[in-house]
Amino acid sequence: PVQIASLERVDSFSWTPRLRIAGLTIPQAAWAGTGPLVAIRSAEFDLSLPALLTGSTRLRNVRVDGLRLNFVRAADGRESWKGTKAKASARGGSGPMIDGLSITDGRLIYRDAKRDRMLDAGLTVGVGGLKLDGSGTVLGAPVRMTASGPTVTGTSPWPFQADIAGAALTMRARGRMDRPLDIRHMALTVSARAANLSYVDAIIEAGLPRTQPVQLSAQARRDGTDWTVTGLNGSIGRSHIAGGATIRKRDGRSIIEGDVYSRQFDFDDLSDARGRAIAAAKRAQAGPRVFPDTAIDLHNVARTDGRLTLKADKLLWPGPSPFRSLSGTLDLQRSLLRIDDLKLGLSHGTMAGSFRVDQRSGRPVMTMALRLDNGRLIDFAPNTQVDGRLDGRLRLTGTGRTIRAAVARSDGRIGIVARDGTLPARTAALLGQDLLKGLTLDKAKQAALRCAIVRLDVRGGMGTAKPILIDTTRARTDISGTVNLNGERLMLSMRGTGKQDSALKLHGPIAIGGTLKQPDIALPEGGPVGNIIKSIGRAMDGKKEPVAADAACDTLARRAMASG
Repeated sequence: PVQIASLERVDSFSWTPRLRIAGLTIPQAAWAGTGPLVAIRSAEFDLSLPALLTGSTRLRNVRVDGLRLNFVRAADGRESWKGTKAKASARGGSGPMIDGLSITDGRLIYRDAKRDRMLDAGLTVGVGGLKLDGSGTVLGAPVRMTASGPTVTGTSPWPFQADIAGAALTMRARGRMDRPLDIRHMALTVSARAANLSYVDAIIEAGLPRTQPVQLSAQARRDGTDWTVTGLNGSIGRSHIAGGATIRKRDGRSIIEGDVYSRQFDFDDLSDARGRAIAAAKRAQAGPRVFPDTAIDLHNVARTDGRLTLKADKLLWPGPSPFRSLSGTLDLQRSLLRIDDLKLGLSHGTMAGSFRVDQRSGRPVMTMALRLDNGRLIDFAPNTQVDGRLDGRLRLTGTGRTIRAAVARSDGRIGIVARDGTLPARTAALLGQDLLKGLTLDKAKQAALRCAIVRLDVRGGMGTAKPILIDTTRARTDISGTVNLNGERLMLSMRGTGKQDSALKLHGPIAIGGTLKQPDIALPEGGPVGNIIKSIGRAMDGKKEPVAADAACDTLARRAMASG
């Protein structure tokens, strides 16, 4: 129930009667707390009757004394100033047309539980223009907000400026509304500096993450529920960001289309200090891993569709990495995320393919299909001094809320082939379990790597070697067993056979445990001393050790890289 203490006409008969209202109170929604939504001590205005007959509201010479606005948004998104059945059009209405406005003793209070922001500001409008000045919080951080514009009169474009200032967030907007107070139709230039991107997101509501400190600027145009952003430029941490986008609201869904470009980009910048600490704790608990723990749950974007073109000229990492650049087109349609043209530039060669997350059934189902061409082995394992051309194929499909969890339950295959390379001769000898040459060969001496073949058939996260072998000019090494992708644990057995007579050979299989990042090698049963003694004994009995023939590298490589 709206309460009006008095309503009277203060002029003679005309088509634009002047009315005076006193004691107007519009109650707050019951869920929003106590006190009125709107309270006006007194107001006078001219009302156009012809405009009412045509379905619009036009007010002139509005004078308000004693205005209180108390707007509340709940955590579930309900807004106390909107009716439950209201539905905004895409272009958006402009509200009543006001030609001439003055407000004395005005106050605006805004509390938003959904975005954790609050404002309590004084509002005046007069011959000197509009002025809003108050304080509040954004994500709990104190800020001061001011806004100003010229006299509110006529229907001409209306320039304005607005500022938010605080230690955690500073934003400045300079723009022009299509007509006075028409916030649904305007063009503006915005700049922002924030402790992390979530403070900016609390204002623009685009679903952006917590990040390293940001400094951004852009131009924007709003028409109803549609936004067009151009000239985006700035930084997040040490990453550069540029581009533009259109954001539209249709049938309760957000549609985003745009381009994002970076001269240099660091994925770690997409986490703030708290996020980095959580990630570090996970690494400390789980140990180094090949597959990242990146979230792929699309629940938070279930009502978002869009298409973004992504390009980063240079990728930054905390340490050495072969990954140098990134490009692709991200397409999201009703909980199906696709990057079908993913391309990663390497120190040598490229990695390309597709990445998909399908959550239309309720659970994230990830499919990775990647192809490595013309890489170099030493780029991925620089400390081994082993080099050669490196190619690979990976296709895995699994269910999980992170990439690591999905890989841990995945089915598919992994194929890796290294060819025509070099390695230290000592290393080649040890791979053939030749103890004497492995310890005595010249450290500078090199052997040729004919091929290194890895084929894993993966079922339920368990990869079976079919086969794994290393073939050099000095030895052939065959490896059997499994790799459990749930934890990336190795359960392998290695046997090496030299291609020349060996005076002191280590007999028996060698167990390889640990993880992909930190393998553990265990000598055959008996311990180091016992095995050396056994090897000396075998050497003294005069029997020749068998020697290995060259592996069929071409055939094995084709099998490892085959799709079946």
